[in-house]
Amino acid sequence: MRQYGALNLGAALFSILLSCWAAAKTTVINPDAICYLYAASAMEHGLSFASHLCSQAKWPFYSILIFGLTQLTHLSYTTAAYILDGFFSLISVMTFIAIINLFTQKTRILMLAAIVILLAHEFNNLRVEIIRDHGYWAFYLLSLFFILQSVKKIFQQNNHSFYYAILWSVSLAIATLFRIEGLIFLLFLPFAAFLFVQQAFGARIKMFFQLNILTLLGGSALLVWTIMYPQQQYGRLLEVEFQLTQGLNLFTQTFQQTMHALATHVLSVYSARDAVWILMGMLAFWYILNIISNVSLIYAALIIYAWCKKVTGFNRETRVIVWAYIFINVLITAVFLVDNLFLAKRYLIALSLVLMLWVPFALDDLIMQWRTRKWPVLVAAIFILIYGLGGIFDFGHSKKYIRDGGDWLALHAAPNAKIYSNNYQLLYYSKHFGEDIFSLGKKFQNLNVIANNKWRKYDYVALNISQKELTQKPSILQEIKIVPTVVFQNDRGDQVLIYEIREEKR
Repeated sequence: MRQYGALNLGAALFSILLSCWAAAKTTVINPDAICYLYAASAMEHGLSFASHLCSQAKWPFYSILIFGLTQLTHLSYTTAAYILDGFFSLISVMTFIAIINLFTQKTRILMLAAIVILLAHEFNNLRVEIIRDHGYWAFYLLSLFFILQSVKKIFQQNNHSFYYAILWSVSLAIATLFRIEGLIFLLFLPFAAFLFVQQAFGARIKMFFQLNILTLLGGSALLVWTIMYPQQQYGRLLEVEFQLTQGLNLFTQTFQQTMHALATHVLSVYSARDAVWILMGMLAFWYILNIISNVSLIYAALIIYAWCKKVTGFNRETRVIVWAYIFINVLITAVFLVDNLFLAKRYLIALSLVLMLWVPFALDDLIMQWRTRKWPVLVAAIFILIYGLGGIFDFGHSKKYIRDGGDWLALHAAPNAKIYSNNYQLLYYSKHFGEDIFSLGKKFQNLNVIANNKWRKYDYVALNISQKELTQKPSILQEIKIVPTVVFQNDRGDQVLIYEIREEKR
């Protein structure tokens, strides 16, 4: 017990250190963060105003938390957001270790679990981003911990099963406040109770209703509220209703449209008749590659090793629950991929966190073979370290030049100066746009907005041009023949060119 406490303390301190490092090294906040921070600051004008400010603010709980923390501590909104994200990441780390502890008391495996989650490449890579997903992942993992406890207790005929079932519902309800996917788990996961075929039917029914009690109460309250206030808008909850009622039709239509485009514009007349199988194969391959990239190649190899060798301490009930979580995650993300032909890495983190539960057991099995063969452990350790460091340190190209450009405009441009920039983050750091940044940010991304001498109506034009674009000499640079007032660039050659137009207009 003392060793477990020391392990948890060490993991907690290291997670806090990683979050502090992520916040300290961030020079330019991610685009979504701009919406969350402005929505948080707009909470002073009321929830309705703030939640309609920008697209991400329609799910306002995260911005409410940022606003509340700033009111309590008087910290900046950005600092408050990073503190919240660090706290949520800490919950995820501690819960991951606690889940592994449900399957084994072996100290070495628990230490390996701490290493696995603390060196998870993509999970750490996203610590720098101010996104509500951090809260979702934390309470999503807590829900997995509580349902595993509930299943264990209910089949032991322990009265505490109801207590854990309620905690499962509460944790997923809180997860839903961060991302709508939490509601999908809340609605569909209880049906996994009927997969425990070795248990008495009465026990399965009992588990199903225990997991649904809060959902039924919440649904009943929502129904009564709808009857009393039929004009009330329910925001993104309508998306769930749409997906449940029209999602299959939308999925089918999108798939058929993509298949038709593939057959018409890509495939030959001979292969077009197999377009459906080719598209399915392409999407499946694309999806699998995304998963491997998200968990990292070394973790993916260790997961497959654990599956093949069956080295975990998972019993039948545990496997049912864990695979139910995996199935629902795959269903959500695969449908999103087909509907949008796009899948951001953060959308797969919830799936990756569950898949990584196999990694500590695979590593422990390799360590037990140390006397007979050492190379598998050494190879695994080297690659885990490489991927881990890649998630902690930035080896890519800096975006500080964007921050420098925005700070220069904030310092030199008069408060009433008219500024154009095709970079959303640069507009934010210029501190000249306020809430107009959301409407103008989208409009300004198209450089044609300032073509044909329309750039002359601005006092400052700040162009973010990549190194590749610079070699092609964009037409707007050929049109603006004056010398930039100041230029900021990174080591790759990406540039922010700031033109002061006022002198030209005189």
